[in-house]
Amino acid sequence: MKKILTLAVVGFLILGGLGAVAITDDTNYDVIKSEEESIVVSEPIIKDTGQYVAVNLNEATSSLLEVGKPMLPVVTKVFTFPFGTKISSIDVSFSEVNKLVLSKEVQPAPEPVPMNVELQMVSEPVKDITVYESTDLYPTSSYSYITGSGLDNGKHVVYLAVKCYFTRYSPSQNIIYYSKSADIKVTYEEPANPMTFDDVYDMVIISPSEYSNELQPLINHKNSYGVETTLKTTEAIYSEYDAYDEAEEIKYFIMDAIEDWGITDVLLIGSINKLPIRTSYPGWWGEGDILTDLYYADIYNDTGGFCSWDENNNGKFGEVYHDQHQTYDIDGVDLFPDVNLGRLACVDENEVNIVVDKIIHYETDTYGKNWFNNIVLAGGDTFPFRNGNEGEVINDIVEGIMSDFTPTKLWTSDNTFKAKNLNNAVNSGAGFVDYSGHGYTTRIGTHPPNSNSWVTYYDFHLLGLNNGYKLPIVYFDACLTSKLDYDSSESSRPNTRATNRALNSFLIDKIIKPITKIIRSIFDGDQPEFLSRILNSYDVLYEPKDEPTLLPCFSWDWIRRSDKGAIATIGATRTAYGGIDHGAGKMAIEFFKAYEDSENLGQMMTYSQNEYIIDVPYDLFTVEEFVLLGDPSLKVGGYP
Repeated sequence: MKKILTLAVVGFLILGGLGAVAITDDTNYDVIKSEEESIVVSEPIIKDTGQYVAVNLNEATSSLLEVGKPMLPVVTKVFTFPFGTKISSIDVSFSEVNKLVLSKEVQPAPEPVPMNVELQMVSEPVKDITVYESTDLYPTSSYSYITGSGLDNGKHVVYLAVKCYFTRYSPSQNIIYYSKSADIKVTYEEPANPMTFDDVYDMVIISPSEYSNELQPLINHKNSYGVETTLKTTEAIYSEYDAYDEAEEIKYFIMDAIEDWGITDVLLIGSINKLPIRTSYPGWWGEGDILTDLYYADIYNDTGGFCSWDENNNGKFGEVYHDQHQTYDIDGVDLFPDVNLGRLACVDENEVNIVVDKIIHYETDTYGKNWFNNIVLAGGDTFPFRNGNEGEVINDIVEGIMSDFTPTKLWTSDNTFKAKNLNNAVNSGAGFVDYSGHGYTTRIGTHPPNSNSWVTYYDFHLLGLNNGYKLPIVYFDACLTSKLDYDSSESSRPNTRATNRALNSFLIDKIIKPITKIIRSIFDGDQPEFLSRILNSYDVLYEPKDEPTLLPCFSWDWIRRSDKGAIATIGATRTAYGGIDHGAGKMAIEFFKAYEDSENLGQMMTYSQNEYIIDVPYDLFTVEEFVLLGDPSLKVGGYP
């Protein structure tokens, strides 16, 4: 992705007319080629919203959303070219310009609302006076574009997304200037000898060697269904590669696996203290950093070179600098995934056995089952006292997309969103669950309409699940549910650790030790082996620990449970913000849009990431923080 991004939520990309994209290698190219595309749009739609007017086009694919600046429609045309293609130039010619005098000013874009309740800000959109009092047209250019290398239906391509601004606004005159058609001409050069990828494997599993035996049944299962799969241990990678750190060594291996084996799917096995995750610094909502596995999927930059995510070589990856008017991607993050990637955050062999068993059962037993054709839609009033029940609106959109599925709506507006009802719906069987609301490391929760009260589903409510192998794919349109670095030092309740330590000490001194002494005196030192193991484990289980230990976040808790829960989840590693046009809500919508044309789970995830990057290129934060906890090669709905 290009490095300079103009402020949208904090900014949007403005690159129109900058000319050729640079090529950094010595690739030889064929003769210059070109591709042309014409776009025809309808008249602008003007809607009175009270204080302002809204401007839209039937053909709009997204909107300009610079905070405090006029919201205007965007029409994006996406081109794909063979991997390694050099884009030489882009030209967009618009038809005759018409003008339309407005009765009111165009509505400004509001500040996006974080889904962390502590950060919510209830305020009306504030106009950017520097724009609204200016004589200059907004936006300043009639088009812009972004480029990147990524995966499109299993093929490595170069993406070019041309954004056309058919309507431009003169705020001081209160006039819309618009055109009704545009001609796009792209000049490019394809490599004389395009890179080819051998077809050896479809998927590589990367895991610590301690899980090798437990993973072999999964490898055998995948191979039996034609998903050619191999295992590469982290120890082998670390011994064969020399890079900045272990995460970069893994990324270099993935690049070699693409080029030498032709893999399209990567499954990471292990919690983040078993297999590292990248810490990135896109800067949003006061978050100092986020965790992202997208780092491992974004292998190539827009010119086909290795995308390090650290172009300034300062050891801080994915840095984005924000000032009042612009957002700068200073580390050259391409974002577009070059592989379908997921993680199973197993902490031990037992959890590996559980997830392997669930994947094998899902893929062999799910196909043709009626329960899979159900979808659970859960939500409420995410932001009380604003217009509408935002979570339920997202649910409605997902219901329309997944129209072949039978919906079960659990909403706060009709008092059906309750822990018991959610468990009953999952226990009855569902292919998907879409939750839209607030999220935390150990729970989800939302509000009744225009109420500050809470309706909450905690991690302990998972004990009420008994759905067996009727395992849904769950999307958490919420904050923090996939906070993979959640540990025992964190708690939403003050002094919880101190209380637990005191309680544990009391249990050990007053109950466990006396009982142990009595039991041992009864057996006179000759107790059965199983009893010895139980007694000797008390210190491990109950003695308070000084060092924080990694705990299962809410999303992973759904997966790691045997014979119940979910087959996969998608959630955020940090605070998310809500919305239909951008933020967590849009990510969820794009994910479900991908279902009809995707065969496996990783393709759905990659599609949602690609679409988000194209429509909201300034928001590196959201696309990085949402991670797939699951097998990317998972056959959605199972094999026939």
